[in-house]
Amino acid sequence: MHFLTTFFHLKILHFIRKMSGGPVLRNSKWKKGHESKNKTPRANHFFAVQISDCQIVEAVHNVHRTILEQEPELSSALVSPSTLHITLAVAHLSSPEDLVRANQVLEETVRVFSTSRPQTQQLDLHLAQVGHFNNKVIYASVKEESEGTEHLIHLSKSLRERCQTAGLTLIDGDRFTPHVTLLKLSKDPSLNRKGIKAVASHLYEKHVDCVFGRQVVESVQLLSMTDPKDEKGYFAVKGEFHFGTAAAAAADEIRTAARLDQRRCSTTKLPC
Repeated sequence: MHFLTTFFHLKILHFIRKMSGGPVLRNSKWKKGHESKNKTPRANHFFAVQISDCQIVEAVHNVHRTILEQEPELSSALVSPSTLHITLAVAHLSSPEDLVRANQVLEETVRVFSTSRPQTQQLDLHLAQVGHFNNKVIYASVKEESEGTEHLIHLSKSLRERCQTAGLTLIDGDRFTPHVTLLKLSKDPSLNRKGIKAVASHLYEKHVDCVFGRQVVESVQLLSMTDPKDEKGYFAVKGEFHFGTAAAAAADEIRTAARLDQRRCSTTKLPC
């Protein structure tokens, strides 16, 4: 009954204004409010661990080259090797206060995670094999059976739980599949208009069993999706917290050794 009364009221106002030459009332305000209420907030930040090992980066280059040799149109869908990462959670932060809370959550998560493990224990991730999500996203898999993967899953779960407790808006649900994205069709919507709706498996089949390499994780980052990337092409870092000092020192040694051995990464023919 209330709906009918409102409806006829609007019709009468509409008729009066039309007859008097005044502006016609429309219910666009209600529609706008109705739509915004059901609209999912857009993701603008995410928590991640950076993938920077030179052997992994070179292996990714190899996979990209193989794909482009067969399908150059996919160049716009490739994920730049300078931005390689493993996403732990995706969020919508709507204010500076949200950003502060997100950093507080990240700091607490990393602190608790560090104290629950021996300080000398590193978080090692081993990347091997190429997988896909519905043939629209191609990724390097993180080996499930490795101890580092178990710790990473636990880290992601703890981070998500603390975000929810802090009232932060997470976008990507609860499911977490550790992976490093290599190609994503959604990066270029024009591909769909060109008829490219999936990535054929034969484009990367020679790399399916690729052993990408090992990444020693030393920190977790809060990254922006919307801010300009840094001079190296990586995401704008809005927060970063490192694991225990001993583990960080060990990771520094490995990173230094990797820099000294950079020539090996760029010249040695990798198994994939």
